[in-house]
Amino acid sequence: MVHIWLVQGGYQFRSVHAHILVVGWLTLFAWSVYYKLYKPAYHWLAGLHVWTAIIGAVGLTAGMYFYYVKPFGVSGTFPTVFFIVGGTIMLISFVCFALITFLKQEAND
Repeated sequence: MVHIWLVQGGYQFRSVHAHILVVGWLTLFAWSVYYKLYKPAYHWLAGLHVWTAIIGAVGLTAGMYFYYVKPFGVSGTFPTVFFIVGGTIMLISFVCFALITFLKQEAND
């Protein structure tokens, strides 16, 4: 029975799956291409961007998992706060990246 459910999938995973792909893979991939092409002017800001992106992507998708799937009977305020904190950290990483793009330098090969 569990095998059939895992193969067919559930609709509660749809939004979690989409955000893992977009936030967790696509944006991190695009940012890595940018860092390969351009040298950031402030390395501390790039470090802050990378760490907030990783923590935010994990926090946002884990929060969505807790909120929509409700594993282990977790419900109430915890999933909502986890969801919001992960999304806020991810938003901070987007702001850091916007600052990095405005302060960019060409990479010296």
